[in-house]
Amino acid sequence: MAKKTEIVKINYRGLNFIIDNDKIEKDLNVVMSILDKGVENLTAVDRFTLLNVYKTSYHTDGKIEGVTSLDSTASNCEFCKAIRKANENNPLCICNGCYDLQQESYRLSTLSRHTLNMLIMSTVEFTIDELKMLTVTPIIRINSSGDTPNLIYAKNMINVAYAFPFANVGYWAKNTAPVIKACDELGKPSNLTLIQSSCMIGIPATKAKYFDFVFTVYPDKEATEKAIAAGASSCNGKKCKDCKYKCYFANHESENIAEVLRGVNKAKVTTIKNLLKEKGVK
Repeated sequence: MAKKTEIVKINYRGLNFIIDNDKIEKDLNVVMSILDKGVENLTAVDRFTLLNVYKTSYHTDGKIEGVTSLDSTASNCEFCKAIRKANENNPLCICNGCYDLQQESYRLSTLSRHTLNMLIMSTVEFTIDELKMLTVTPIIRINSSGDTPNLIYAKNMINVAYAFPFANVGYWAKNTAPVIKACDELGKPSNLTLIQSSCMIGIPATKAKYFDFVFTVYPDKEATEKAIAAGASSCNGKKCKDCKYKCYFANHESENIAEVLRGVNKAKVTTIKNLLKEKGVK
C-alpha cells in the first residue's frame, strides 16, 4: 500500500474522503466511475466489482478479537453527524466521546475505507447470492464503526445474515428506523441478533421492534454495578471471546446490557452523574 507524497481530499456525493495511499485512491476512482452510471444501469460485472472493492475486517486483537466486522463511518454517516449536532452541548450523549470518530481523525486510511464501504452498501442493494462473495468468519459484527445511514444499507446488512447462515451476526444500531423497515420487508434471519445502542449515558433506550437487546454505557463502575444488580447483563469491557460472544448468540440473561464509560476524567464523570441526578435517574 504505497503512501502518497501529498494527501488528497475528495468530496463525492457529500462524503469527504482524505486519501493518503494509492490503493484507496484507486478503489475510490473505480467506485465513482461505476456509480456515476446510475444504479439502474449497473452490469453484473459492475456489481461484482463494487463488492470486490468492499472490505471486511477480521480483528486479531482488541475487544472484538476473533470477529469479522462490516463497518460504516462515524465521520461521514449523516445520522451520526445529526446526533452529534443535536447534542453538541449535552454531556450525556455518548456520541460526543465517539472513539470511532477520534480514530478516523488520525487514521486516514480507516476513514476513507469505512466511508467507501458505507457508500457502496448504502447505494446499491445487492442480492443474497451476490453478498456471498464477501469474506467473513463464523462471528460477524455489523457496525463496529459508524451506524446505519439508510434503508438500502440496512437491507444489505440483513441479507448478509441470510447469505451466511453458518455465521452468528450481531448488528449494532442507534438508528433503528431503517433496520426495522428492512426487517418488515425481508424478515429477521434466525442467526441475526439486533442490539440497540442507547444514545444517552446511563439512560437505556426503549427497545425497538425486532431488537433483542439494549446496550447502555453507564458513567462509572458504581452505576454500572447498580444496573447489573437491577437485572442488566454485564459487558464491562471484557473481550467478546471471554464472554463467549453472548451478543452474537443472543445469550444474555437480560434484554439490557451494561458497560462502564471509559476514557474520560473524573470531572466529566461527576458532571454526567450530576446531570443524571437532576433528571431523576437513580
